[in-house]
Amino acid sequence: MNNLPINFFFKMFGIPKKRKIKLVCFDIDNTLLNYGNAEAEAEVYVAHLLSKPTGKEVADLLRAFNGIKNKYLHNNLDPNNYSRQLWYEETLQRLDVKKNFDCKKLEDEYWDYLIPRMKLFPNAINVLESLKNSRKYKIACLTDSDGDKDIKIRRLKYFDIEKYFDYIITTDDTGKNKPSIENWEYLIKVSGVNGNECVMIGDHPDMDLLNAKKLGFLTVWTKEHIPVDLYFRYVDYEIKDIGEVIDILKKY
Repeated sequence: MNNLPINFFFKMFGIPKKRKIKLVCFDIDNTLLNYGNAEAEAEVYVAHLLSKPTGKEVADLLRAFNGIKNKYLHNNLDPNNYSRQLWYEETLQRLDVKKNFDCKKLEDEYWDYLIPRMKLFPNAINVLESLKNSRKYKIACLTDSDGDKDIKIRRLKYFDIEKYFDYIITTDDTGKNKPSIENWEYLIKVSGVNGNECVMIGDHPDMDLLNAKKLGFLTVWTKEHIPVDLYFRYVDYEIKDIGEVIDILKKY
């Protein structure tokens, strides 16, 4: 009896095999980087830049811009439609501004202002260092487009965290924004790791975790940015600090 393979007991008694995690995947914005406050500040900054030359009130510019953002963000699968250049072009059209503006320059102003105002969550580097030094895991990030992959790469480089990732996947790589399941299928393909050997960590359950769960991922909802009391059946763990990821992984 002692010579029987362990799989015999799993099949005989219905005992589930212990999951072994080989790949840890992070969302970026509001998961590793506190993005929301800097985003709001950048929107106000560009609205002030536009107010005088357009003759529009800052509040009207912000209202129009946020209307365009809400039209696309999490509601459109085309990565090109997450371009801030596009959002500013449509904002000015919505306000019937006749004067021509260089909206590519406005996009550059937006990111130049926003990126230095973002902050890594306090334990983000500790987690990435710990995972990298353990040599037990492949490390990935899977994040929506900013309209151009180079913008997201620039952000990772600014905080010197691109070096931790074995795979940097933006939705530009798949041609479909989250929550398209193709993004996690692509990660599985390029990494060669099965879904049930992966963990996905993100701040937006519907966007970051639902379809990952369908492919077998362990799912972790981080609420460090905005703590809310909601239940999602496809969330395996909820955390309030990204540092808690290490304790979760110790179970696997």
